[in-house]
Amino acid sequence: MNQPDRYADAEPLIPDWAAPVYLAMSAIAATVYFGLDLVFAAAPGMAISKTLGIALLAAYAAFSRAPLLCLALVLSACGDYALAMTPPAREAGMAFFGSAHIAYIVMFALAIVRFGWRKDGLILLIALAAFSGALYTWLQPGLGAMAVPVTAYLGVILVMAALAALVNGPRLITLGAILFVLSDSLIAAGWFRGLEVQWGRFDLHGASIWITYYLAQIAIAVGVVRMKRAAAV
Repeated sequence: MNQPDRYADAEPLIPDWAAPVYLAMSAIAATVYFGLDLVFAAAPGMAISKTLGIALLAAYAAFSRAPLLCLALVLSACGDYALAMTPPAREAGMAFFGSAHIAYIVMFALAIVRFGWRKDGLILLIALAAFSGALYTWLQPGLGAMAVPVTAYLGVILVMAALAALVNGPRLITLGAILFVLSDSLIAAGWFRGLEVQWGRFDLHGASIWITYYLAQIAIAVGVVRMKRAAAV
């Protein structure tokens, strides 16, 4: 005699509404940090405030059942915290973000194996290689002792962006990867070439870095989640 399923009407362990809530909270936290950083760049607690937006985005990935995406975002949040310290822990930050890019590389490679690849992504791949070569040539005089880790990091993020361009999924993934490259290029320009853009008391250079970086992370996150959901249909 068949027994009735006592769990048939139970709520799922991860409710469908949880992920969008964390996505919205992440956007709010990132906007709050942007406003604070624009005016109070060195205020106490800024490191935690900076980390919160990406940490909540990692929660969005976790509740969207995207473990590799979650791992990449957790590592990114650790990198954010390292770079927001006073003084910034640059080597640790680069190590965390390099690890995050490796997680993205694995995720994008698995997506290409599963869903195929975009042939038009080859054009963007060539453009990325040309841009990276020109950027490194421009940065090289100021690298000094950081030449080896910067070269390694540039290679990792280039591979990440190239695979993102080839993923046969939402264009948001490619857009996010391009914005990530742009954001890191702005950071490198500030670190190794002394680029700073101020407007009165407002740090426009830092604002540009945060805008491109957060939009990169949220574009990749939303694009990956959409790709997973489309595959599950």
